[in-house]
Amino acid sequence: RAQEPLRIKSVTDAGVMSKMILKAADKKANFLVAEAKVPNAMAVLTNGKRYILYNPGFIERLTNVTGTPWAGISVLAHEIGHHLKTHTENGKTIPMATELEADEFSGYVLRKLGATLEEAQAAMKTLASERATRTHPGRDDRLTSIAEGWEVANSEKGVVALQNPSTVPNGAALETEDRQTTIIDSKFILADIRFDADPTVKYHLTTRYNVVKIKNNELHLVGKLAKLDNKDFPYMIYDESSNRVYVSATGKIVNKEGNSIGKMLRASAL
Repeated sequence: RAQEPLRIKSVTDAGVMSKMILKAADKKANFLVAEAKVPNAMAVLTNGKRYILYNPGFIERLTNVTGTPWAGISVLAHEIGHHLKTHTENGKTIPMATELEADEFSGYVLRKLGATLEEAQAAMKTLASERATRTHPGRDDRLTSIAEGWEVANSEKGVVALQNPSTVPNGAALETEDRQTTIIDSKFILADIRFDADPTVKYHLTTRYNVVKIKNNELHLVGKLAKLDNKDFPYMIYDESSNRVYVSATGKIVNKEGNSIGKMLRASAL
C-alpha cells in the first residue's frame, strides 16, 4: 500500500504533485500551475500559454469532505489530462467526450501513484451530478471512465488480484477457482479487433470507445475510436501521436493509403 500522498496546501505543493503526475504518465509539462479566483479548477489556454488554475479553498474543502488528499490530486490530474490531450487547443469549449478522457487519465495516473479505485473516484463521487449537464457527463459515466483508466494502470503494474472486484465497473478480477485472469468483462466490449501485423494479440473496442490490447495478461490502451461524417468509412482509430486508420461500414480497417490492415468484428454493435 502506498504511503499517504502530499496534501495540496500551496501552489508549491500543486507544482510538486503535477510533476509526480507527469512522471507517472511519462509525459512532459506543457502548462503552468497557478492559484486563481475560480470556482474550482480549470485548464485554460490564454495568449498561447496553457495554465491550470485552481482555487486552494476548493481543494482544501474537497479534501476535508472526502477525507483523502487523493481527491484534490485527482482534480489536478483531470485538468492536466485536458492539456496533455490538447482538449484546450485554440480556446475551444471542451466537449463532454473529452471530459471522460480526462477522467480516464486521472484514474490512470492515480493508480500509478498508488491510489485505490475508491480513492481515485472520491472527488467525482462528491462533485459530479447524477445526471449529465450541458457541459459534463453524469456521475456513473465519469466513475466508469476513471475506473477504466485505473484498471489499465493496474494491469501495467502487474497487480491482478483486487480487494473487491465487484465494485470495479469494467470487471477486472482474478478468477481464483481456475487461476485465470479476466482482464476486461465482455459486457464492456463493443467489438473485437484483429490487426494483420499483430495476429496473435487480442484487441478490443470498449464501451468508452477505447481501443485496448491484451498481451501477457496485461491491458494496454492503444487508441481511441471517433465517428466521421463519411458513409464508406464512418469511424477512425487514432492514438496520442495522431496516427490514424479508418474503419469501413463493414468493419474493414485500412491505413491512409487505403490498404487493408485488419478487421473489426461485431462492428454492428456500434
